[in-house]
Amino acid sequence: MKNKDIRKRARETLKKNYFTLVFVCLIMMIFAGSYATTFNGIKNVLRDDSVAESIKLETEVDSLSSSNLDITSSVLKTIFKTDNIDEIYVEEKVTAGLFRTIFDGITHLEQFLFRVVKGVLDAFVNANKAIVLVIIVLLFQLLYRVFVAKPLKVCQARVFLESRIYHKTPFKRIAAFSNFKDYFRTVKTIFLVDLFQMLWDLTIIGGIIKRYSYRLVPMIVAENPKVKSFEAIKLSEDMMKGKKWKLFLLDLSFTFYMIMDIATLGILGVLGFNPYYTASIVEFYTFVKIEYIDKKGKGFELLNDNKLLNNDNNLECYPGVTRKEKKKMDEMFHYYQKYTLSSLILLFFTFAFIGWLWEVLLYVYKDGIFVNRGVLHGPWLPIYGAGGVVILFLLFLPKKFKKLMDNPILTFFIVVLLCGIIEYTTSWYLEVSQGLRWWDYTGNFLNLNGRICFEGLAFFGLGGCICLYIVAPHMQEVFSKMKPKLRNILCIVLVLIFLVDVAYSFNNPNVGAGITDDGSHNQIIEETLKEAK
Repeated sequence: MKNKDIRKRARETLKKNYFTLVFVCLIMMIFAGSYATTFNGIKNVLRDDSVAESIKLETEVDSLSSSNLDITSSVLKTIFKTDNIDEIYVEEKVTAGLFRTIFDGITHLEQFLFRVVKGVLDAFVNANKAIVLVIIVLLFQLLYRVFVAKPLKVCQARVFLESRIYHKTPFKRIAAFSNFKDYFRTVKTIFLVDLFQMLWDLTIIGGIIKRYSYRLVPMIVAENPKVKSFEAIKLSEDMMKGKKWKLFLLDLSFTFYMIMDIATLGILGVLGFNPYYTASIVEFYTFVKIEYIDKKGKGFELLNDNKLLNNDNNLECYPGVTRKEKKKMDEMFHYYQKYTLSSLILLFFTFAFIGWLWEVLLYVYKDGIFVNRGVLHGPWLPIYGAGGVVILFLLFLPKKFKKLMDNPILTFFIVVLLCGIIEYTTSWYLEVSQGLRWWDYTGNFLNLNGRICFEGLAFFGLGGCICLYIVAPHMQEVFSKMKPKLRNILCIVLVLIFLVDVAYSFNNPNVGAGITDDGSHNQIIEETLKEAK
């Protein structure tokens, strides 16, 4: 098969499952560091400092305050030869919010790790010494690469292998490992490949050759997770004999796309080049595999997943999913539950705690500082609990309205509307009664008086659907297994503690940096350092 035929079939795969494959590649770029052309191209343009500057967190707090978005503005000023950035940004300029935070974080992974580690340590110990951060972050990076980033490449390969045959391959197929044994076997295999590659790289020429010899290992493991480590490595070497030059030419044929990817600051890579290139490599593997099986090469019987070779449209279940697994998955979405009063109380506190944990971790992510979010002093945010319970009350409506819940998209918009009303009303009431704001979305994309904004409602809508369809039914199952007496006692204790917190917080609300002000990075750090002294 010629390379142009491989690329043609890759385009067909991309058409079948475009959005799934684009999203999978985006996940790989963020969490596995794949697609260096796209990722490094964006990072080199947008990043504003280095790891060394991040280490100086205690003495140079400004090193983390600059935004990657600000650097983008500087680049645009240079390109358009103007100092008035408003001439470039015709739309509302987004200066805050989770979207901006995530954008900064994924383009600066090392800085993100320092922020998270410092935030966690600050909650327990005095973590002002840079050496503690350096050691922990380096250890975390090593473990992350071995146990998360590298195995993800096998998961990605599985999705692409199935996508070349099956239409509308679901994103959940990225969960390639059916059990922990397969997962740890994969970790071992990929670790050995990296170790051998590192040793071969010392010989320079040998490193280049072996890089192509080991290229098929992730796809071999994706097809057969039970293959032993050395068998997968040897099989890849045997399959690539006489094929390395062909794969090199296939890589070379994407040079123009790589140049365009750089020229478009990674946009082309995200939207098309990355999934197209990966689909081509998977197509190349399939071509080599079929040829190797036909000639009965050594170990060909290990390539034994027939569902990746033939498209059987009569399959009752999706390939690789047993009837038992399918039944279990269907039960997960059995969301028509009869929630008792005690269950609703416990779910209120569950959602309130999840909301509190979410916002605390968000500030750890943004600033590396532990901030006890919320009006109250306890580990709960009532607005999340109230929103979750209100959503569950939709299930108590007449059957005509209940059928709306069968449509997740419509449910999403209903949840967005309800949460928007609750959040706006709560913000207004707190400002009128206390004269303070506990959140302010001014500067966020599509905000309304700083009380609600597009991204916040979008996350509320997504989180509300997850709670309705998945979290609440599973928690209800857990609560139902508790003894009624114990469940009632737990409800009474939680309600009493909550009421005490409400009464105390009415006259002594939880305030401070990152709670009732803009929560700017510099201010939070300065106040934290003062408290440490």
